[in-house]
Amino acid sequence: MKKSFIKYSMCFLFISFSSCKKFIDLLPIDQANSENSFKTPADANLAVMGIYNALQSNSYAEDMALLNELISDNASIQPSRQGDAGKGDYRELELFQLTDQNNFFQNRWSASYKGIAGANQLLNKIEQIPFTDAALKNQYIGEAEFLRAVFYFDLVRYFGGVPLSLTQVENTADAFAFKRSTEQEIYQAIISDLSEASKVLPVNYTASNVGRVTQGAAKALLAKVYLTNNKADLALPILRELTKAPYTYILMPTYAACFDTDNNAESIFEIQYTSIVPLEGNPYPNFFLTNDNTAGRDIYGASYLGVTGQGVCLPTFELFNSYEANDSRRTYTLLKYFSKAEAVDLYVCYKYRGIPTSAYNSEDNITLLRYADVLLMIAEGINESGKAPTAEAYDALDAVRKRAGLPVVTRNLNYESFKLKLLDERRWEFAFENQRWFDLKRFNKAIDILTAKGYNIKPFHLLYPVPRKEVLISQGNITQNPGY
Repeated sequence: MKKSFIKYSMCFLFISFSSCKKFIDLLPIDQANSENSFKTPADANLAVMGIYNALQSNSYAEDMALLNELISDNASIQPSRQGDAGKGDYRELELFQLTDQNNFFQNRWSASYKGIAGANQLLNKIEQIPFTDAALKNQYIGEAEFLRAVFYFDLVRYFGGVPLSLTQVENTADAFAFKRSTEQEIYQAIISDLSEASKVLPVNYTASNVGRVTQGAAKALLAKVYLTNNKADLALPILRELTKAPYTYILMPTYAACFDTDNNAESIFEIQYTSIVPLEGNPYPNFFLTNDNTAGRDIYGASYLGVTGQGVCLPTFELFNSYEANDSRRTYTLLKYFSKAEAVDLYVCYKYRGIPTSAYNSEDNITLLRYADVLLMIAEGINESGKAPTAEAYDALDAVRKRAGLPVVTRNLNYESFKLKLLDERRWEFAFENQRWFDLKRFNKAIDILTAKGYNIKPFHLLYPVPRKEVLISQGNITQNPGY
């Protein structure tokens, strides 16, 4: 079902994206292709595929895990790899010794702005294309707006205020003129994009278009943006809409069922992968392994064709021990593995089980939004808006817990206790779905929780350093975050 949707992404790269090496990658294409590649609705569709492609790269997926899981209490580096000369960038994250030369910050910055550039290009050029189907045109616009919002939402949570570009940049001089906008300005742009997208995107798709952005995805992400900005009163009505018709989201009957089938009834938005095209697959089944030569075959069987894991993002023992007894999510997510390199038991993330057909090339999608998130955000929004949980909040939380085989929560928690309970629940529900760092920040608990566990986190670490290259080549227009 997803293959027809995905296969165009590689085609678009050959006709559109160029490799802009300077500044913030806001010049996505050469001028000839810019003028000649937007003549028909099919051209517009290819352009949209190019924006999706910015989410699909191996490095984008790996960076998500490192910047959201490794830096948190969920993951650590394999002991024997901690001193490896080539693992300095990983150790910086694990030890909170962050520098502006860390490649993972640069990778995420550049990849995000390439996606933004693609969205700006589509939104700029689509008006010159003659459409006979207005709904299709609006769908493409909504997809571009949603994806641009995704990129900016990541950037603002990682770096704070960043350069804000909402139109196509035509020349290098204009690119160098950008300065950092405020966080508030970035969030205003995100909210505007998601609000507009939610008006024009379809509720669902059929056949080969399953996996494209839907109206529900725009609304779910908008609600999360509002919660991040302490606007629970605006998030709650949106979240409640998603529990009723025309939306048909449900909790899958088991936790495993959330991941056994891509684009299932719980899924709201996933990054789509296929292993048919080299480097278009999900790298996680390789990436999350230990650095043992036989780990892949030991875990996935003789048909495993991937490479040795890196051992740079392994679940912590503390994460394993934090789960409540009989939680089915721990059984599915974490696997104990005897590392021959260490001669000890370690844990690996076992949530992504699609066997790679080549190195870093699995069929598994990566979920960005699913219905369990909506329910837990409803509970969060109620608790934040009223400074106490209600029956509705408990019901939403308990629905997720029951699916995991856990008892309901005793209904005597105050605001703070319920908040901490939700944060734990989100940790267990979304482990290695790249939400932990953002959750710790949104709940305003990153400093307290990580400090109590021995991490050397300081307040300025809540924002990552702006990549040094971006500061240096901006000719003074981009400043560094405090503390770096």
